[in-house]
Amino acid sequence: MALIYDGWAVYSGKRELHQTAYGLSVWAAVTALITIVTGLLQAGVTRTDSAAVTGHSLYGIVGGIVITMVGFARYGAKARRQEGFQTTWLLMEIGAAALIVAAAITGHRLE
Repeated sequence: MALIYDGWAVYSGKRELHQTAYGLSVWAAVTALITIVTGLLQAGVTRTDSAAVTGHSLYGIVGGIVITMVGFARYGAKARRQEGFQTTWLLMEIGAAALIVAAAITGHRLE
């Protein structure tokens, strides 16, 4: 959702949409860390092919780390009262979204 808000803000020039995306990206960072931990716990309990779990976990963990990096970077910029939006955040959000989609696709192949 933060990617959609940031993309629309860049396209339309409405700065207030970046504020909404900021809140979404901070909460996404928190939930991404929780998702990584629960995914690893579930992978350790189930008896699934280790090669399939490895690919799925790779996409999920890297995507979660990228989302967390974006959330912390945006939080740090807000704490330092830096105004403006960095295009790097949008590019990182696009990369994280692609990794999460790849994790979702490979996760459906596990069963």
